[in-house]
Amino acid sequence: MGQVPYAGARGPLNAKVAVSRISEHFRFVLEESFVKKGFEFAVFLENDLLVAPDFLWLFRASAWLLTADPSLFCVSAWNDNGFSDAALLRAELNATRLFRTDYFPGLGWMIQNTTWFSLRPSWPRYPSTGWDHWLRHGGRQQLELAASAESGGSGAARECVAPEVSRTHHFDQRGTNVKAVGTPMAKKLSKMAFSTAKPHELGDLSYLLKENYQDLLHELLRKAILVSAEQVEHLEPMKAYLVPFVRRDYKKLAQKLQITEAQPRSSHEGLIATRDPKSGAAVFLANRLSSPWLPSTEQAFPHEQRHVAAARPGESCADMCQRLRMICSDFELEFINDCAALKAHFPCEEGCGHQVGEEIPCYVHEASRDTGKQCLVTDDAIPRCGAKNQATSRLCSCIPA
Repeated sequence: MGQVPYAGARGPLNAKVAVSRISEHFRFVLEESFVKKGFEFAVFLENDLLVAPDFLWLFRASAWLLTADPSLFCVSAWNDNGFSDAALLRAELNATRLFRTDYFPGLGWMIQNTTWFSLRPSWPRYPSTGWDHWLRHGGRQQLELAASAESGGSGAARECVAPEVSRTHHFDQRGTNVKAVGTPMAKKLSKMAFSTAKPHELGDLSYLLKENYQDLLHELLRKAILVSAEQVEHLEPMKAYLVPFVRRDYKKLAQKLQITEAQPRSSHEGLIATRDPKSGAAVFLANRLSSPWLPSTEQAFPHEQRHVAAARPGESCADMCQRLRMICSDFELEFINDCAALKAHFPCEEGCGHQVGEEIPCYVHEASRDTGKQCLVTDDAIPRCGAKNQATSRLCSCIPA
């Protein structure tokens, strides 16, 4: 892969230059692969990854899924929750199993040329926390809009196929995110299971087609026992459990189950499948805000009389709602923490990106900022009504007092 110059970059790389260079590099190789070379499919692999024996076979065996199922847009070699001592326990038993996820995994991935043609007009110049985070939010919405335009209806959620046991493994200590032995990221990656499966062992992958996969999940969840997050400490072997959660409580729950804590990763329609590291019981974590797999009594919905509107520049949602003689609830802000909601109220000239901050979701009206003219969502921070930033205009949800 050729090195892509970044205009104006001099001296040590700052965060903006680093993420911009990486994003431009991916733009370059995507353009080379699909436009100049005319490939139908292409696999992208960072140079600090080792690959499993069946790494290439994974993509060869699954490429047809991207053509057959319009709700899929990528195949990845990585499982964000594929820890050898927790989520998988005996990883060799699951090495041939793949799953669907709406959280882009990256770290060795394949897309079809039509996906790049949908993404290239809006590929970000400055994806503030990385091109991969952009692809999970602004990019995913772009793909859904493209699917909607093609079908003449509403755009279906776009997902990836990933393995239960990862087919890639980090080995370098000089990357942008993985810098040295002993750092939290390096410790996390050292615990990841790594497949030893050989080519031709994946079998029939038609269970990953959307309708088949939904039927499979329905059967798995049919006998699942509904429990609270507090009851996760006392699960029994050989049973399945369904655990509702909201994002603000996810970190503690993830710590108990020894999976990725930062965000609810590897999810499908708000559902994360893993195992209890103590009992080996199957555990399905279900987001109350987005998972249709929960009983309606366990699902959370926005207030029926909510008023969603853009706040004044630099104004908090608490102040805006008070100005409207209404009140703001932190929890209500979660329902509008997405690109579609922001684009309904702001121009978002530089697209929709990801960032960390309690004043998110918001629009950066101050053009001189790194994220100037972007709309921002977050899957890290928890939005707070009282938060504000002079460079941003918040999107708020107010409810009757």
